[in-house]
Amino acid sequence: MLWQKFEGVAARALLSLPNPILRVFGKDIKRGRTLDPKIRAALVLAKIKPKPEHLPPLKARALFRDIMTLFDLEKIELPRVEDFTIPGTKGRIRVRLYSSNQGSTLEPCLLYFHGGGFVIGDLDSHDPPLRFLAKTSGHAILAVDYGLAPESQYPSSWEDAFSAYKWIKENGKALGLDPKKIAVGGDSAGGNLAISISTQAKKEKLPLPLFQILIYPWIDLTQERKSVEEFADGYALTRDLLRYFKKHSLPNSKDWKDPRVTPFLQASLAHSPQTYMVIAGFDPLQDEGLAYADLLKKAKIPLELKVYENLIHGFFNLGRGIPKAKEALYDIAGWIEKGFSKK
Repeated sequence: MLWQKFEGVAARALLSLPNPILRVFGKDIKRGRTLDPKIRAALVLAKIKPKPEHLPPLKARALFRDIMTLFDLEKIELPRVEDFTIPGTKGRIRVRLYSSNQGSTLEPCLLYFHGGGFVIGDLDSHDPPLRFLAKTSGHAILAVDYGLAPESQYPSSWEDAFSAYKWIKENGKALGLDPKKIAVGGDSAGGNLAISISTQAKKEKLPLPLFQILIYPWIDLTQERKSVEEFADGYALTRDLLRYFKKHSLPNSKDWKDPRVTPFLQASLAHSPQTYMVIAGFDPLQDEGLAYADLLKKAKIPLELKVYENLIHGFFNLGRGIPKAKEALYDIAGWIEKGFSKK
């Protein structure tokens, strides 16, 4: 614990240095973009840690939580943070509710799914940025601790996600949440789960989410697009790590073709809700995100897309040390507020 505190202090001190000094760590230019110098320094620091793809899932999860503490936001206090469980298809699902609402009226709620390749991540790994979003947007967020592989095998993660959606639509009112104003969101693999909600809701003839917020989503598991090759190593999410996640979460290649898993394989995206999407310019997943955005436009789905050209995959958890990452969090909070303000 003492060593972790020292690492955190050292990391934050380093990232507080002016960008010209941080250029000593190198300069990355790809696709005409220059990587944020603070990101470059953070990536050099991260090299002292083992690569998660070289670890068993339990140790990879612990490593992920440790790294997040180095760069993530400080924990914001909120009037209401509650942990409880809800029923799933194969047992209870842990959830965490964040709210700043102290009134008597029902409030809208964003149902949020964390990233981590369906293998790592949990309620705690994403706690600081979700507190920030709840506070800044002024709206409730319900984070879902869906089952992870290899303990929970496909399609457990997707079933847990949809169970949470159905539960909040049916039971949210008892928590002070407006069941008519439920949106979905997620980062990376969590973005995949967020999209799957509309896919499954359409299939079961249930109301769609009000909107979806997708943060550098991992949504094409059938192929590795050009950006996966171009940004294969050196930018936190590597090609080897993507393959590690897929090996544990979807070892059978036929499952990659489930339209819930790879939404590109849906016959149509016309059922999709209003979409807000953020993409990072040094992310191996950027090409699939942009391709999905193009399909949404062709389907005439309202879309707002922002590309943070100087950031990497995972910036959602870098808000303390990277000003551009915190700027992105403010944008996401603005989208939450905007999405719920629409009639």
